[in-house]
Amino acid sequence: MNIPRSFIAAAASLAVYVVFGASALAGQQPDVAPSTSGAHATRRTPTWTDTSPHKSGFVQANGVRLHYLDWGGSGETLLFLAGLGHNAHIFDDLAPEFTDRFHVLAMTRRGFGQSDCPATGYDVATRVADLLRFLDALRIKQVILAGHSIAGDELTAFAAAHPERVEKLIYFDADDDPVTDPRAQEIRAGSQPEAPELPKQALVSWDALFRFLYSMLAITPPSRALEASMKDSFLVHPDGSVERRTPANVYREMMKGYAFAPLDYTRIKQPTLSFYSDPSTAPDPERRKEVAAMMSSFIARIEKSGPQIRIERIAGSHHYMFIDHQDEVTRKMKLFLEVESDRAEPAKPVN
Repeated sequence: MNIPRSFIAAAASLAVYVVFGASALAGQQPDVAPSTSGAHATRRTPTWTDTSPHKSGFVQANGVRLHYLDWGGSGETLLFLAGLGHNAHIFDDLAPEFTDRFHVLAMTRRGFGQSDCPATGYDVATRVADLLRFLDALRIKQVILAGHSIAGDELTAFAAAHPERVEKLIYFDADDDPVTDPRAQEIRAGSQPEAPELPKQALVSWDALFRFLYSMLAITPPSRALEASMKDSFLVHPDGSVERRTPANVYREMMKGYAFAPLDYTRIKQPTLSFYSDPSTAPDPERRKEVAAMMSSFIARIEKSGPQIRIERIAGSHHYMFIDHQDEVTRKMKLFLEVESDRAEPAKPVN
C-alpha cells in the first residue's frame, strides 16, 4: 500500500487510519491484494451468528437502500455512524450500553456492508442527504449523532446544514480537517486517491484476517464488534479465502469526498463531545510527534466553535478507543449525555 508519509501520519487519528491503512501506519511494506469485487461468481456472503441484541432493517433513502441496526430502548434517538471500511456492526458492543435511556441505532452508509453500493454519491453532500432521508424514513425528528473517523465529515456537515435535527454530537477521533491534510491537498490539486489494500497473507482465511487486524489495530481479541463488522464487509470463496465486499472505486470516491468536504466547525452550536486517542500509541517517535501536533491543531480548531465543546483525551487508547477503552468511553459518554439532557430540561417549579 503506497501512501505518502505525511498522509500515513495523519491516518492515526483520521479517516484513513482504519482497517485498510493499518499496515502502512505500522511501517510495513507488505504484498497487497487488490480488490476484485465483481470478478468471482462463486463468492458468497459468510454465514455467521450475530449475537448482539439488535434488530436488522433496511430503509429506502435518497435513492439507495440503507442497512441499519436497532438495539431498541426508549427516549432520545442515539445514532452511530461507522468509520471508513466499517458498518453498523462495529458498534455491536458499545451500542447496547445506552438502551436504558436512549433509542439506539447504527446506520451503514452507502457502499459498505449490506447497504446499496452505487458507483457514485460518496461526496459529503450526498451522504448528508442520505442521512437526512434515513431519519425522515424512520420519522426521527431529532437525533444525537455519534461518529467514528471519517463519519465526522457527516456529523459536521449535517449539523451545519440541519441544526434543527441535531441535539448533540459525539466524535470518536473524527474531527478531521481536509484543508490542512497534505494528502487531501494533493487530491484537490488533481492527484488521484489510492484505494487502500490489505496484505495478501491476511486474506487467505478468516483466522488470518482477524490475526492481522487485531495486531495492526492493537485491539485485544476477541472483539465481537470488530469481527461482526468484518463478517459484514467481506465475501468468502469456496477455498476459505476472503475478499473485500466494497469495490476499490468506492474508497477512492470517499477520499475525494473527504478532500473536497466543506467542513465548517464554527457552525457547530450543539453540545459536542469529542474523543481523541493517545498519540503516544503511534508506532515510532517521528509519527508520534507528527500525530500529536496534528491532534493539537484539530483540538484548537474545534474549541473555537464555543464553550459547548467538551474534549476528552483517552490515555493509552488507539483509533478504536470505543473498543479498546470501551468502559471509559461509555462512562464519559453517559456523563456528557446526562448532564446535557439535564441542562435542556426546563426548571421545575418550586412549591
